[in-house]
Amino acid sequence: MGIEPASLWSRTLAIVVDLFVVSVIQAVINGVFGSEQITNAILNTSTSGGYSSYTSSTTVDGVWLWVAAIAYFALLEGLFGDTLGKAVVGIRVTDLNGLPAGWRAVVIRNVLRVIDYLPGFYLVGALVAGFSSRRQRIGDHVAGTLVVPARAAVGPGLTAEQRRRRVGVLVGVMVVFVAACAAFAYWGRPPIALGDAARRGQFPGGPVASFDHGRAQWTGGSVSYPVTYTLAGSGKRCTGRITLDWFGFPAGWQMSGGESSCP
Repeated sequence: MGIEPASLWSRTLAIVVDLFVVSVIQAVINGVFGSEQITNAILNTSTSGGYSSYTSSTTVDGVWLWVAAIAYFALLEGLFGDTLGKAVVGIRVTDLNGLPAGWRAVVIRNVLRVIDYLPGFYLVGALVAGFSSRRQRIGDHVAGTLVVPARAAVGPGLTAEQRRRRVGVLVGVMVVFVAACAAFAYWGRPPIALGDAARRGQFPGGPVASFDHGRAQWTGGSVSYPVTYTLAGSGKRCTGRITLDWFGFPAGWQMSGGESSCP
């Protein structure tokens, strides 16, 4: 007798919960490591030359958002056999015999989420699983895994000691992630914030076509850069200094002053 697969409905509920968690993680990554891109702007007609209003988005390259998503699913499924969403609805990832799936299989099934997700919200994966007798999406077929109700999983579950150790690993990963984000937000982000200020048109003279900066000079919660830039409107070449101040989380580094000469 075959192992009972989880229903598509339960898997859908699980992925909704998991995508919410992943979206929070990705929002943190965007906010810490992303650069601001102006999507729409109205030029100020005053002598400042900046934008009177604009809309923007802060993003990192999409590949890093996928890396974060894959890491979330693979880490939790590798440690516990399920994710937060799967745990909520009571389903697990196993091998074809209902035993715990190994790390190799878990990584493969989650890397292939990139294909199963196409063209959006796992449409390809859902179609493949819908026509599969064991409701396997592409990642499951390649990795040799199943998603089953927790009660259908075979073999003893994790002992209290094993679970404690694996929770410790998960907590350790979370601490490293938060610490890395906090460290980069303070020490690594100033050049990105400088570029954001340039794109917002906050440099003296307004929006810039290009710019270069020199070595940072730190003074407590402030950092200043010597800059050379070309104004987008007039094409003038300017030199000066831009100062950024630290406003804490989540505001981060913001331009607080600037001086320049545009012959």
